[in-house]
Amino acid sequence: MRSAKATSKINAGTPFISIVVATHNRSHDVLENVDALLPQCIGMPVEVIVIDSASAPAHAEVLETLKSCEGLSFIRLEEPGVARARNAGFEAGRGEWIALLDDDAVPRPGWVEAAITYAARCDIQTAILAGRVIPHWPDEAGGLEMPPSQLGPRARLLLSVVDEDGFRDTTDHPIGVGANLLFRRDALEAHGGFDVTTGRVGSNLASGEEAQMMTDLIEAGYRCWYSDAFVVDHKVHAGRLTRAWLTERARKEGEVELRGLKTPGRKIARAIKMLIATPVLAVLLMLDRPKHEYYLRLNHNLGLLRKLFAPAG
Repeated sequence: MRSAKATSKINAGTPFISIVVATHNRSHDVLENVDALLPQCIGMPVEVIVIDSASAPAHAEVLETLKSCEGLSFIRLEEPGVARARNAGFEAGRGEWIALLDDDAVPRPGWVEAAITYAARCDIQTAILAGRVIPHWPDEAGGLEMPPSQLGPRARLLLSVVDEDGFRDTTDHPIGVGANLLFRRDALEAHGGFDVTTGRVGSNLASGEEAQMMTDLIEAGYRCWYSDAFVVDHKVHAGRLTRAWLTERARKEGEVELRGLKTPGRKIARAIKMLIATPVLAVLLMLDRPKHEYYLRLNHNLGLLRKLFAPAG
């Protein structure tokens, strides 16, 4: 197995990893996450920070109970937004690495130990370490509009599924989602944290602040690695297993890609490619199959073009 050169140092008494869990109106999911996570943290150089991103009163009341948990810090924000919440978490954290866990992602036994082990194996040029994300499908999944058996790789990625083997450098083809993802703290700080205009707010499906950060860091010369050793089970809610949800999610991803293109020239070049491809994809819809996912590719293009040509304001 290929490995990164180990240069990270773990100092006694100082967290090596700050684990940040941002949540909005999913208090019971967070409790399950924390119940699985905290026992693994005992005696380990980690800290856990839960950020309540302006949850409604009923959820906020449940989340308040976390204040009594040993080894956990709790922060309440009055303005929603996952990117804003993650920024608050990494600013409060002291670890060399910042680990992002989704509130509905449950770390498997050994997650903490494996995350520490593999982060410590990364050299200083590696600023991103992605972990494995296994989908936890709804009960009676076969009766859904889009059952798991009909999902291709694009749909699975939109649902935050990252299920590959090995420990390897993925810089040229980065993989990783915010459900289970580590960033080197000083790299995040140097880039000003996550873009709050990109991250998801409430029910808006536009997300991707972590993907944009990955792109920015790689363009700045950092490396990205992936390990299958630290694993989470990520709940996939039934409402997401519909063609309508996946279609809108793909369009929002197109919008996020546009925001990540920093210059007018790059935006125009990408738009030209998409304008050429879009009519072809529209025709190919008649031949669509899960392995092709032409409808997702088409709607990604439409999302980018819609955002590009939308009237300002």
